[in-house]
Amino acid sequence: MPTREEAEGTKHQRRLYHALRILSEAAAPPQDMRIVKIWPATHWEAVWQKLATTPSAESDIVNCYKVIKVNIPTNERLHRIKIVATDRCNECGRKGTLCHRLNECGEGQETWTRTKIIISRVLRASPMQIPDNWLLRPSFLIWPPQLHRAVLWVLSRYVYFRAHYQPALTANELMDFYRRSRWKLYQTPRRRNQVANYLTVIDDAWIGNREQVKKCKHESRVAIHEQQSPIP
Repeated sequence: MPTREEAEGTKHQRRLYHALRILSEAAAPPQDMRIVKIWPATHWEAVWQKLATTPSAESDIVNCYKVIKVNIPTNERLHRIKIVATDRCNECGRKGTLCHRLNECGEGQETWTRTKIIISRVLRASPMQIPDNWLLRPSFLIWPPQLHRAVLWVLSRYVYFRAHYQPALTANELMDFYRRSRWKLYQTPRRRNQVANYLTVIDDAWIGNREQVKKCKHESRVAIHEQQSPIP
């Protein structure tokens, strides 16, 4: 039990801290984060609120925060602050951007295509309707909340897989990773309230259909070509 003098000292310290904080904020108002300045049109408050509701481990959520705020130590970022000699990827020699690390390097295109197919099955939509920027700016709104959280869960698990494992890991290894992660999620008592049964599509044999994966990748290449073609 603290003495009266100790209690008074602690109270005085709190008042002093509060006063110094007010003076500091008045002298220099809080600045927007760099990512907010880069993408001002994004509803960032909604992004942070939705990310906080993701039914994943805390490490997953922290990792997603790092990806969204571009705090993952890619070679492009490290080269910009003069820590490494080149901005090229150590694995393939292409420019080591964040997008390259998430869905291009190694088996990235294959794993991201498979993930888009999973999300499209959850949403009953086409894989072409799943934009790549959902990985970096998940500001979408989906109803009901369980469906929204299921999509966030898939995205957070994909980001963890690509950020922490070797880029050469295949789409089949990613599917095994999803199934193990889902099993852990299903052990929690609130699973039905969090994601309902939306993640059962991971067991769908259609997900592993090579022809569907090829079709999705072909549609993506066609869309990119159309975007890059000059307007007549």
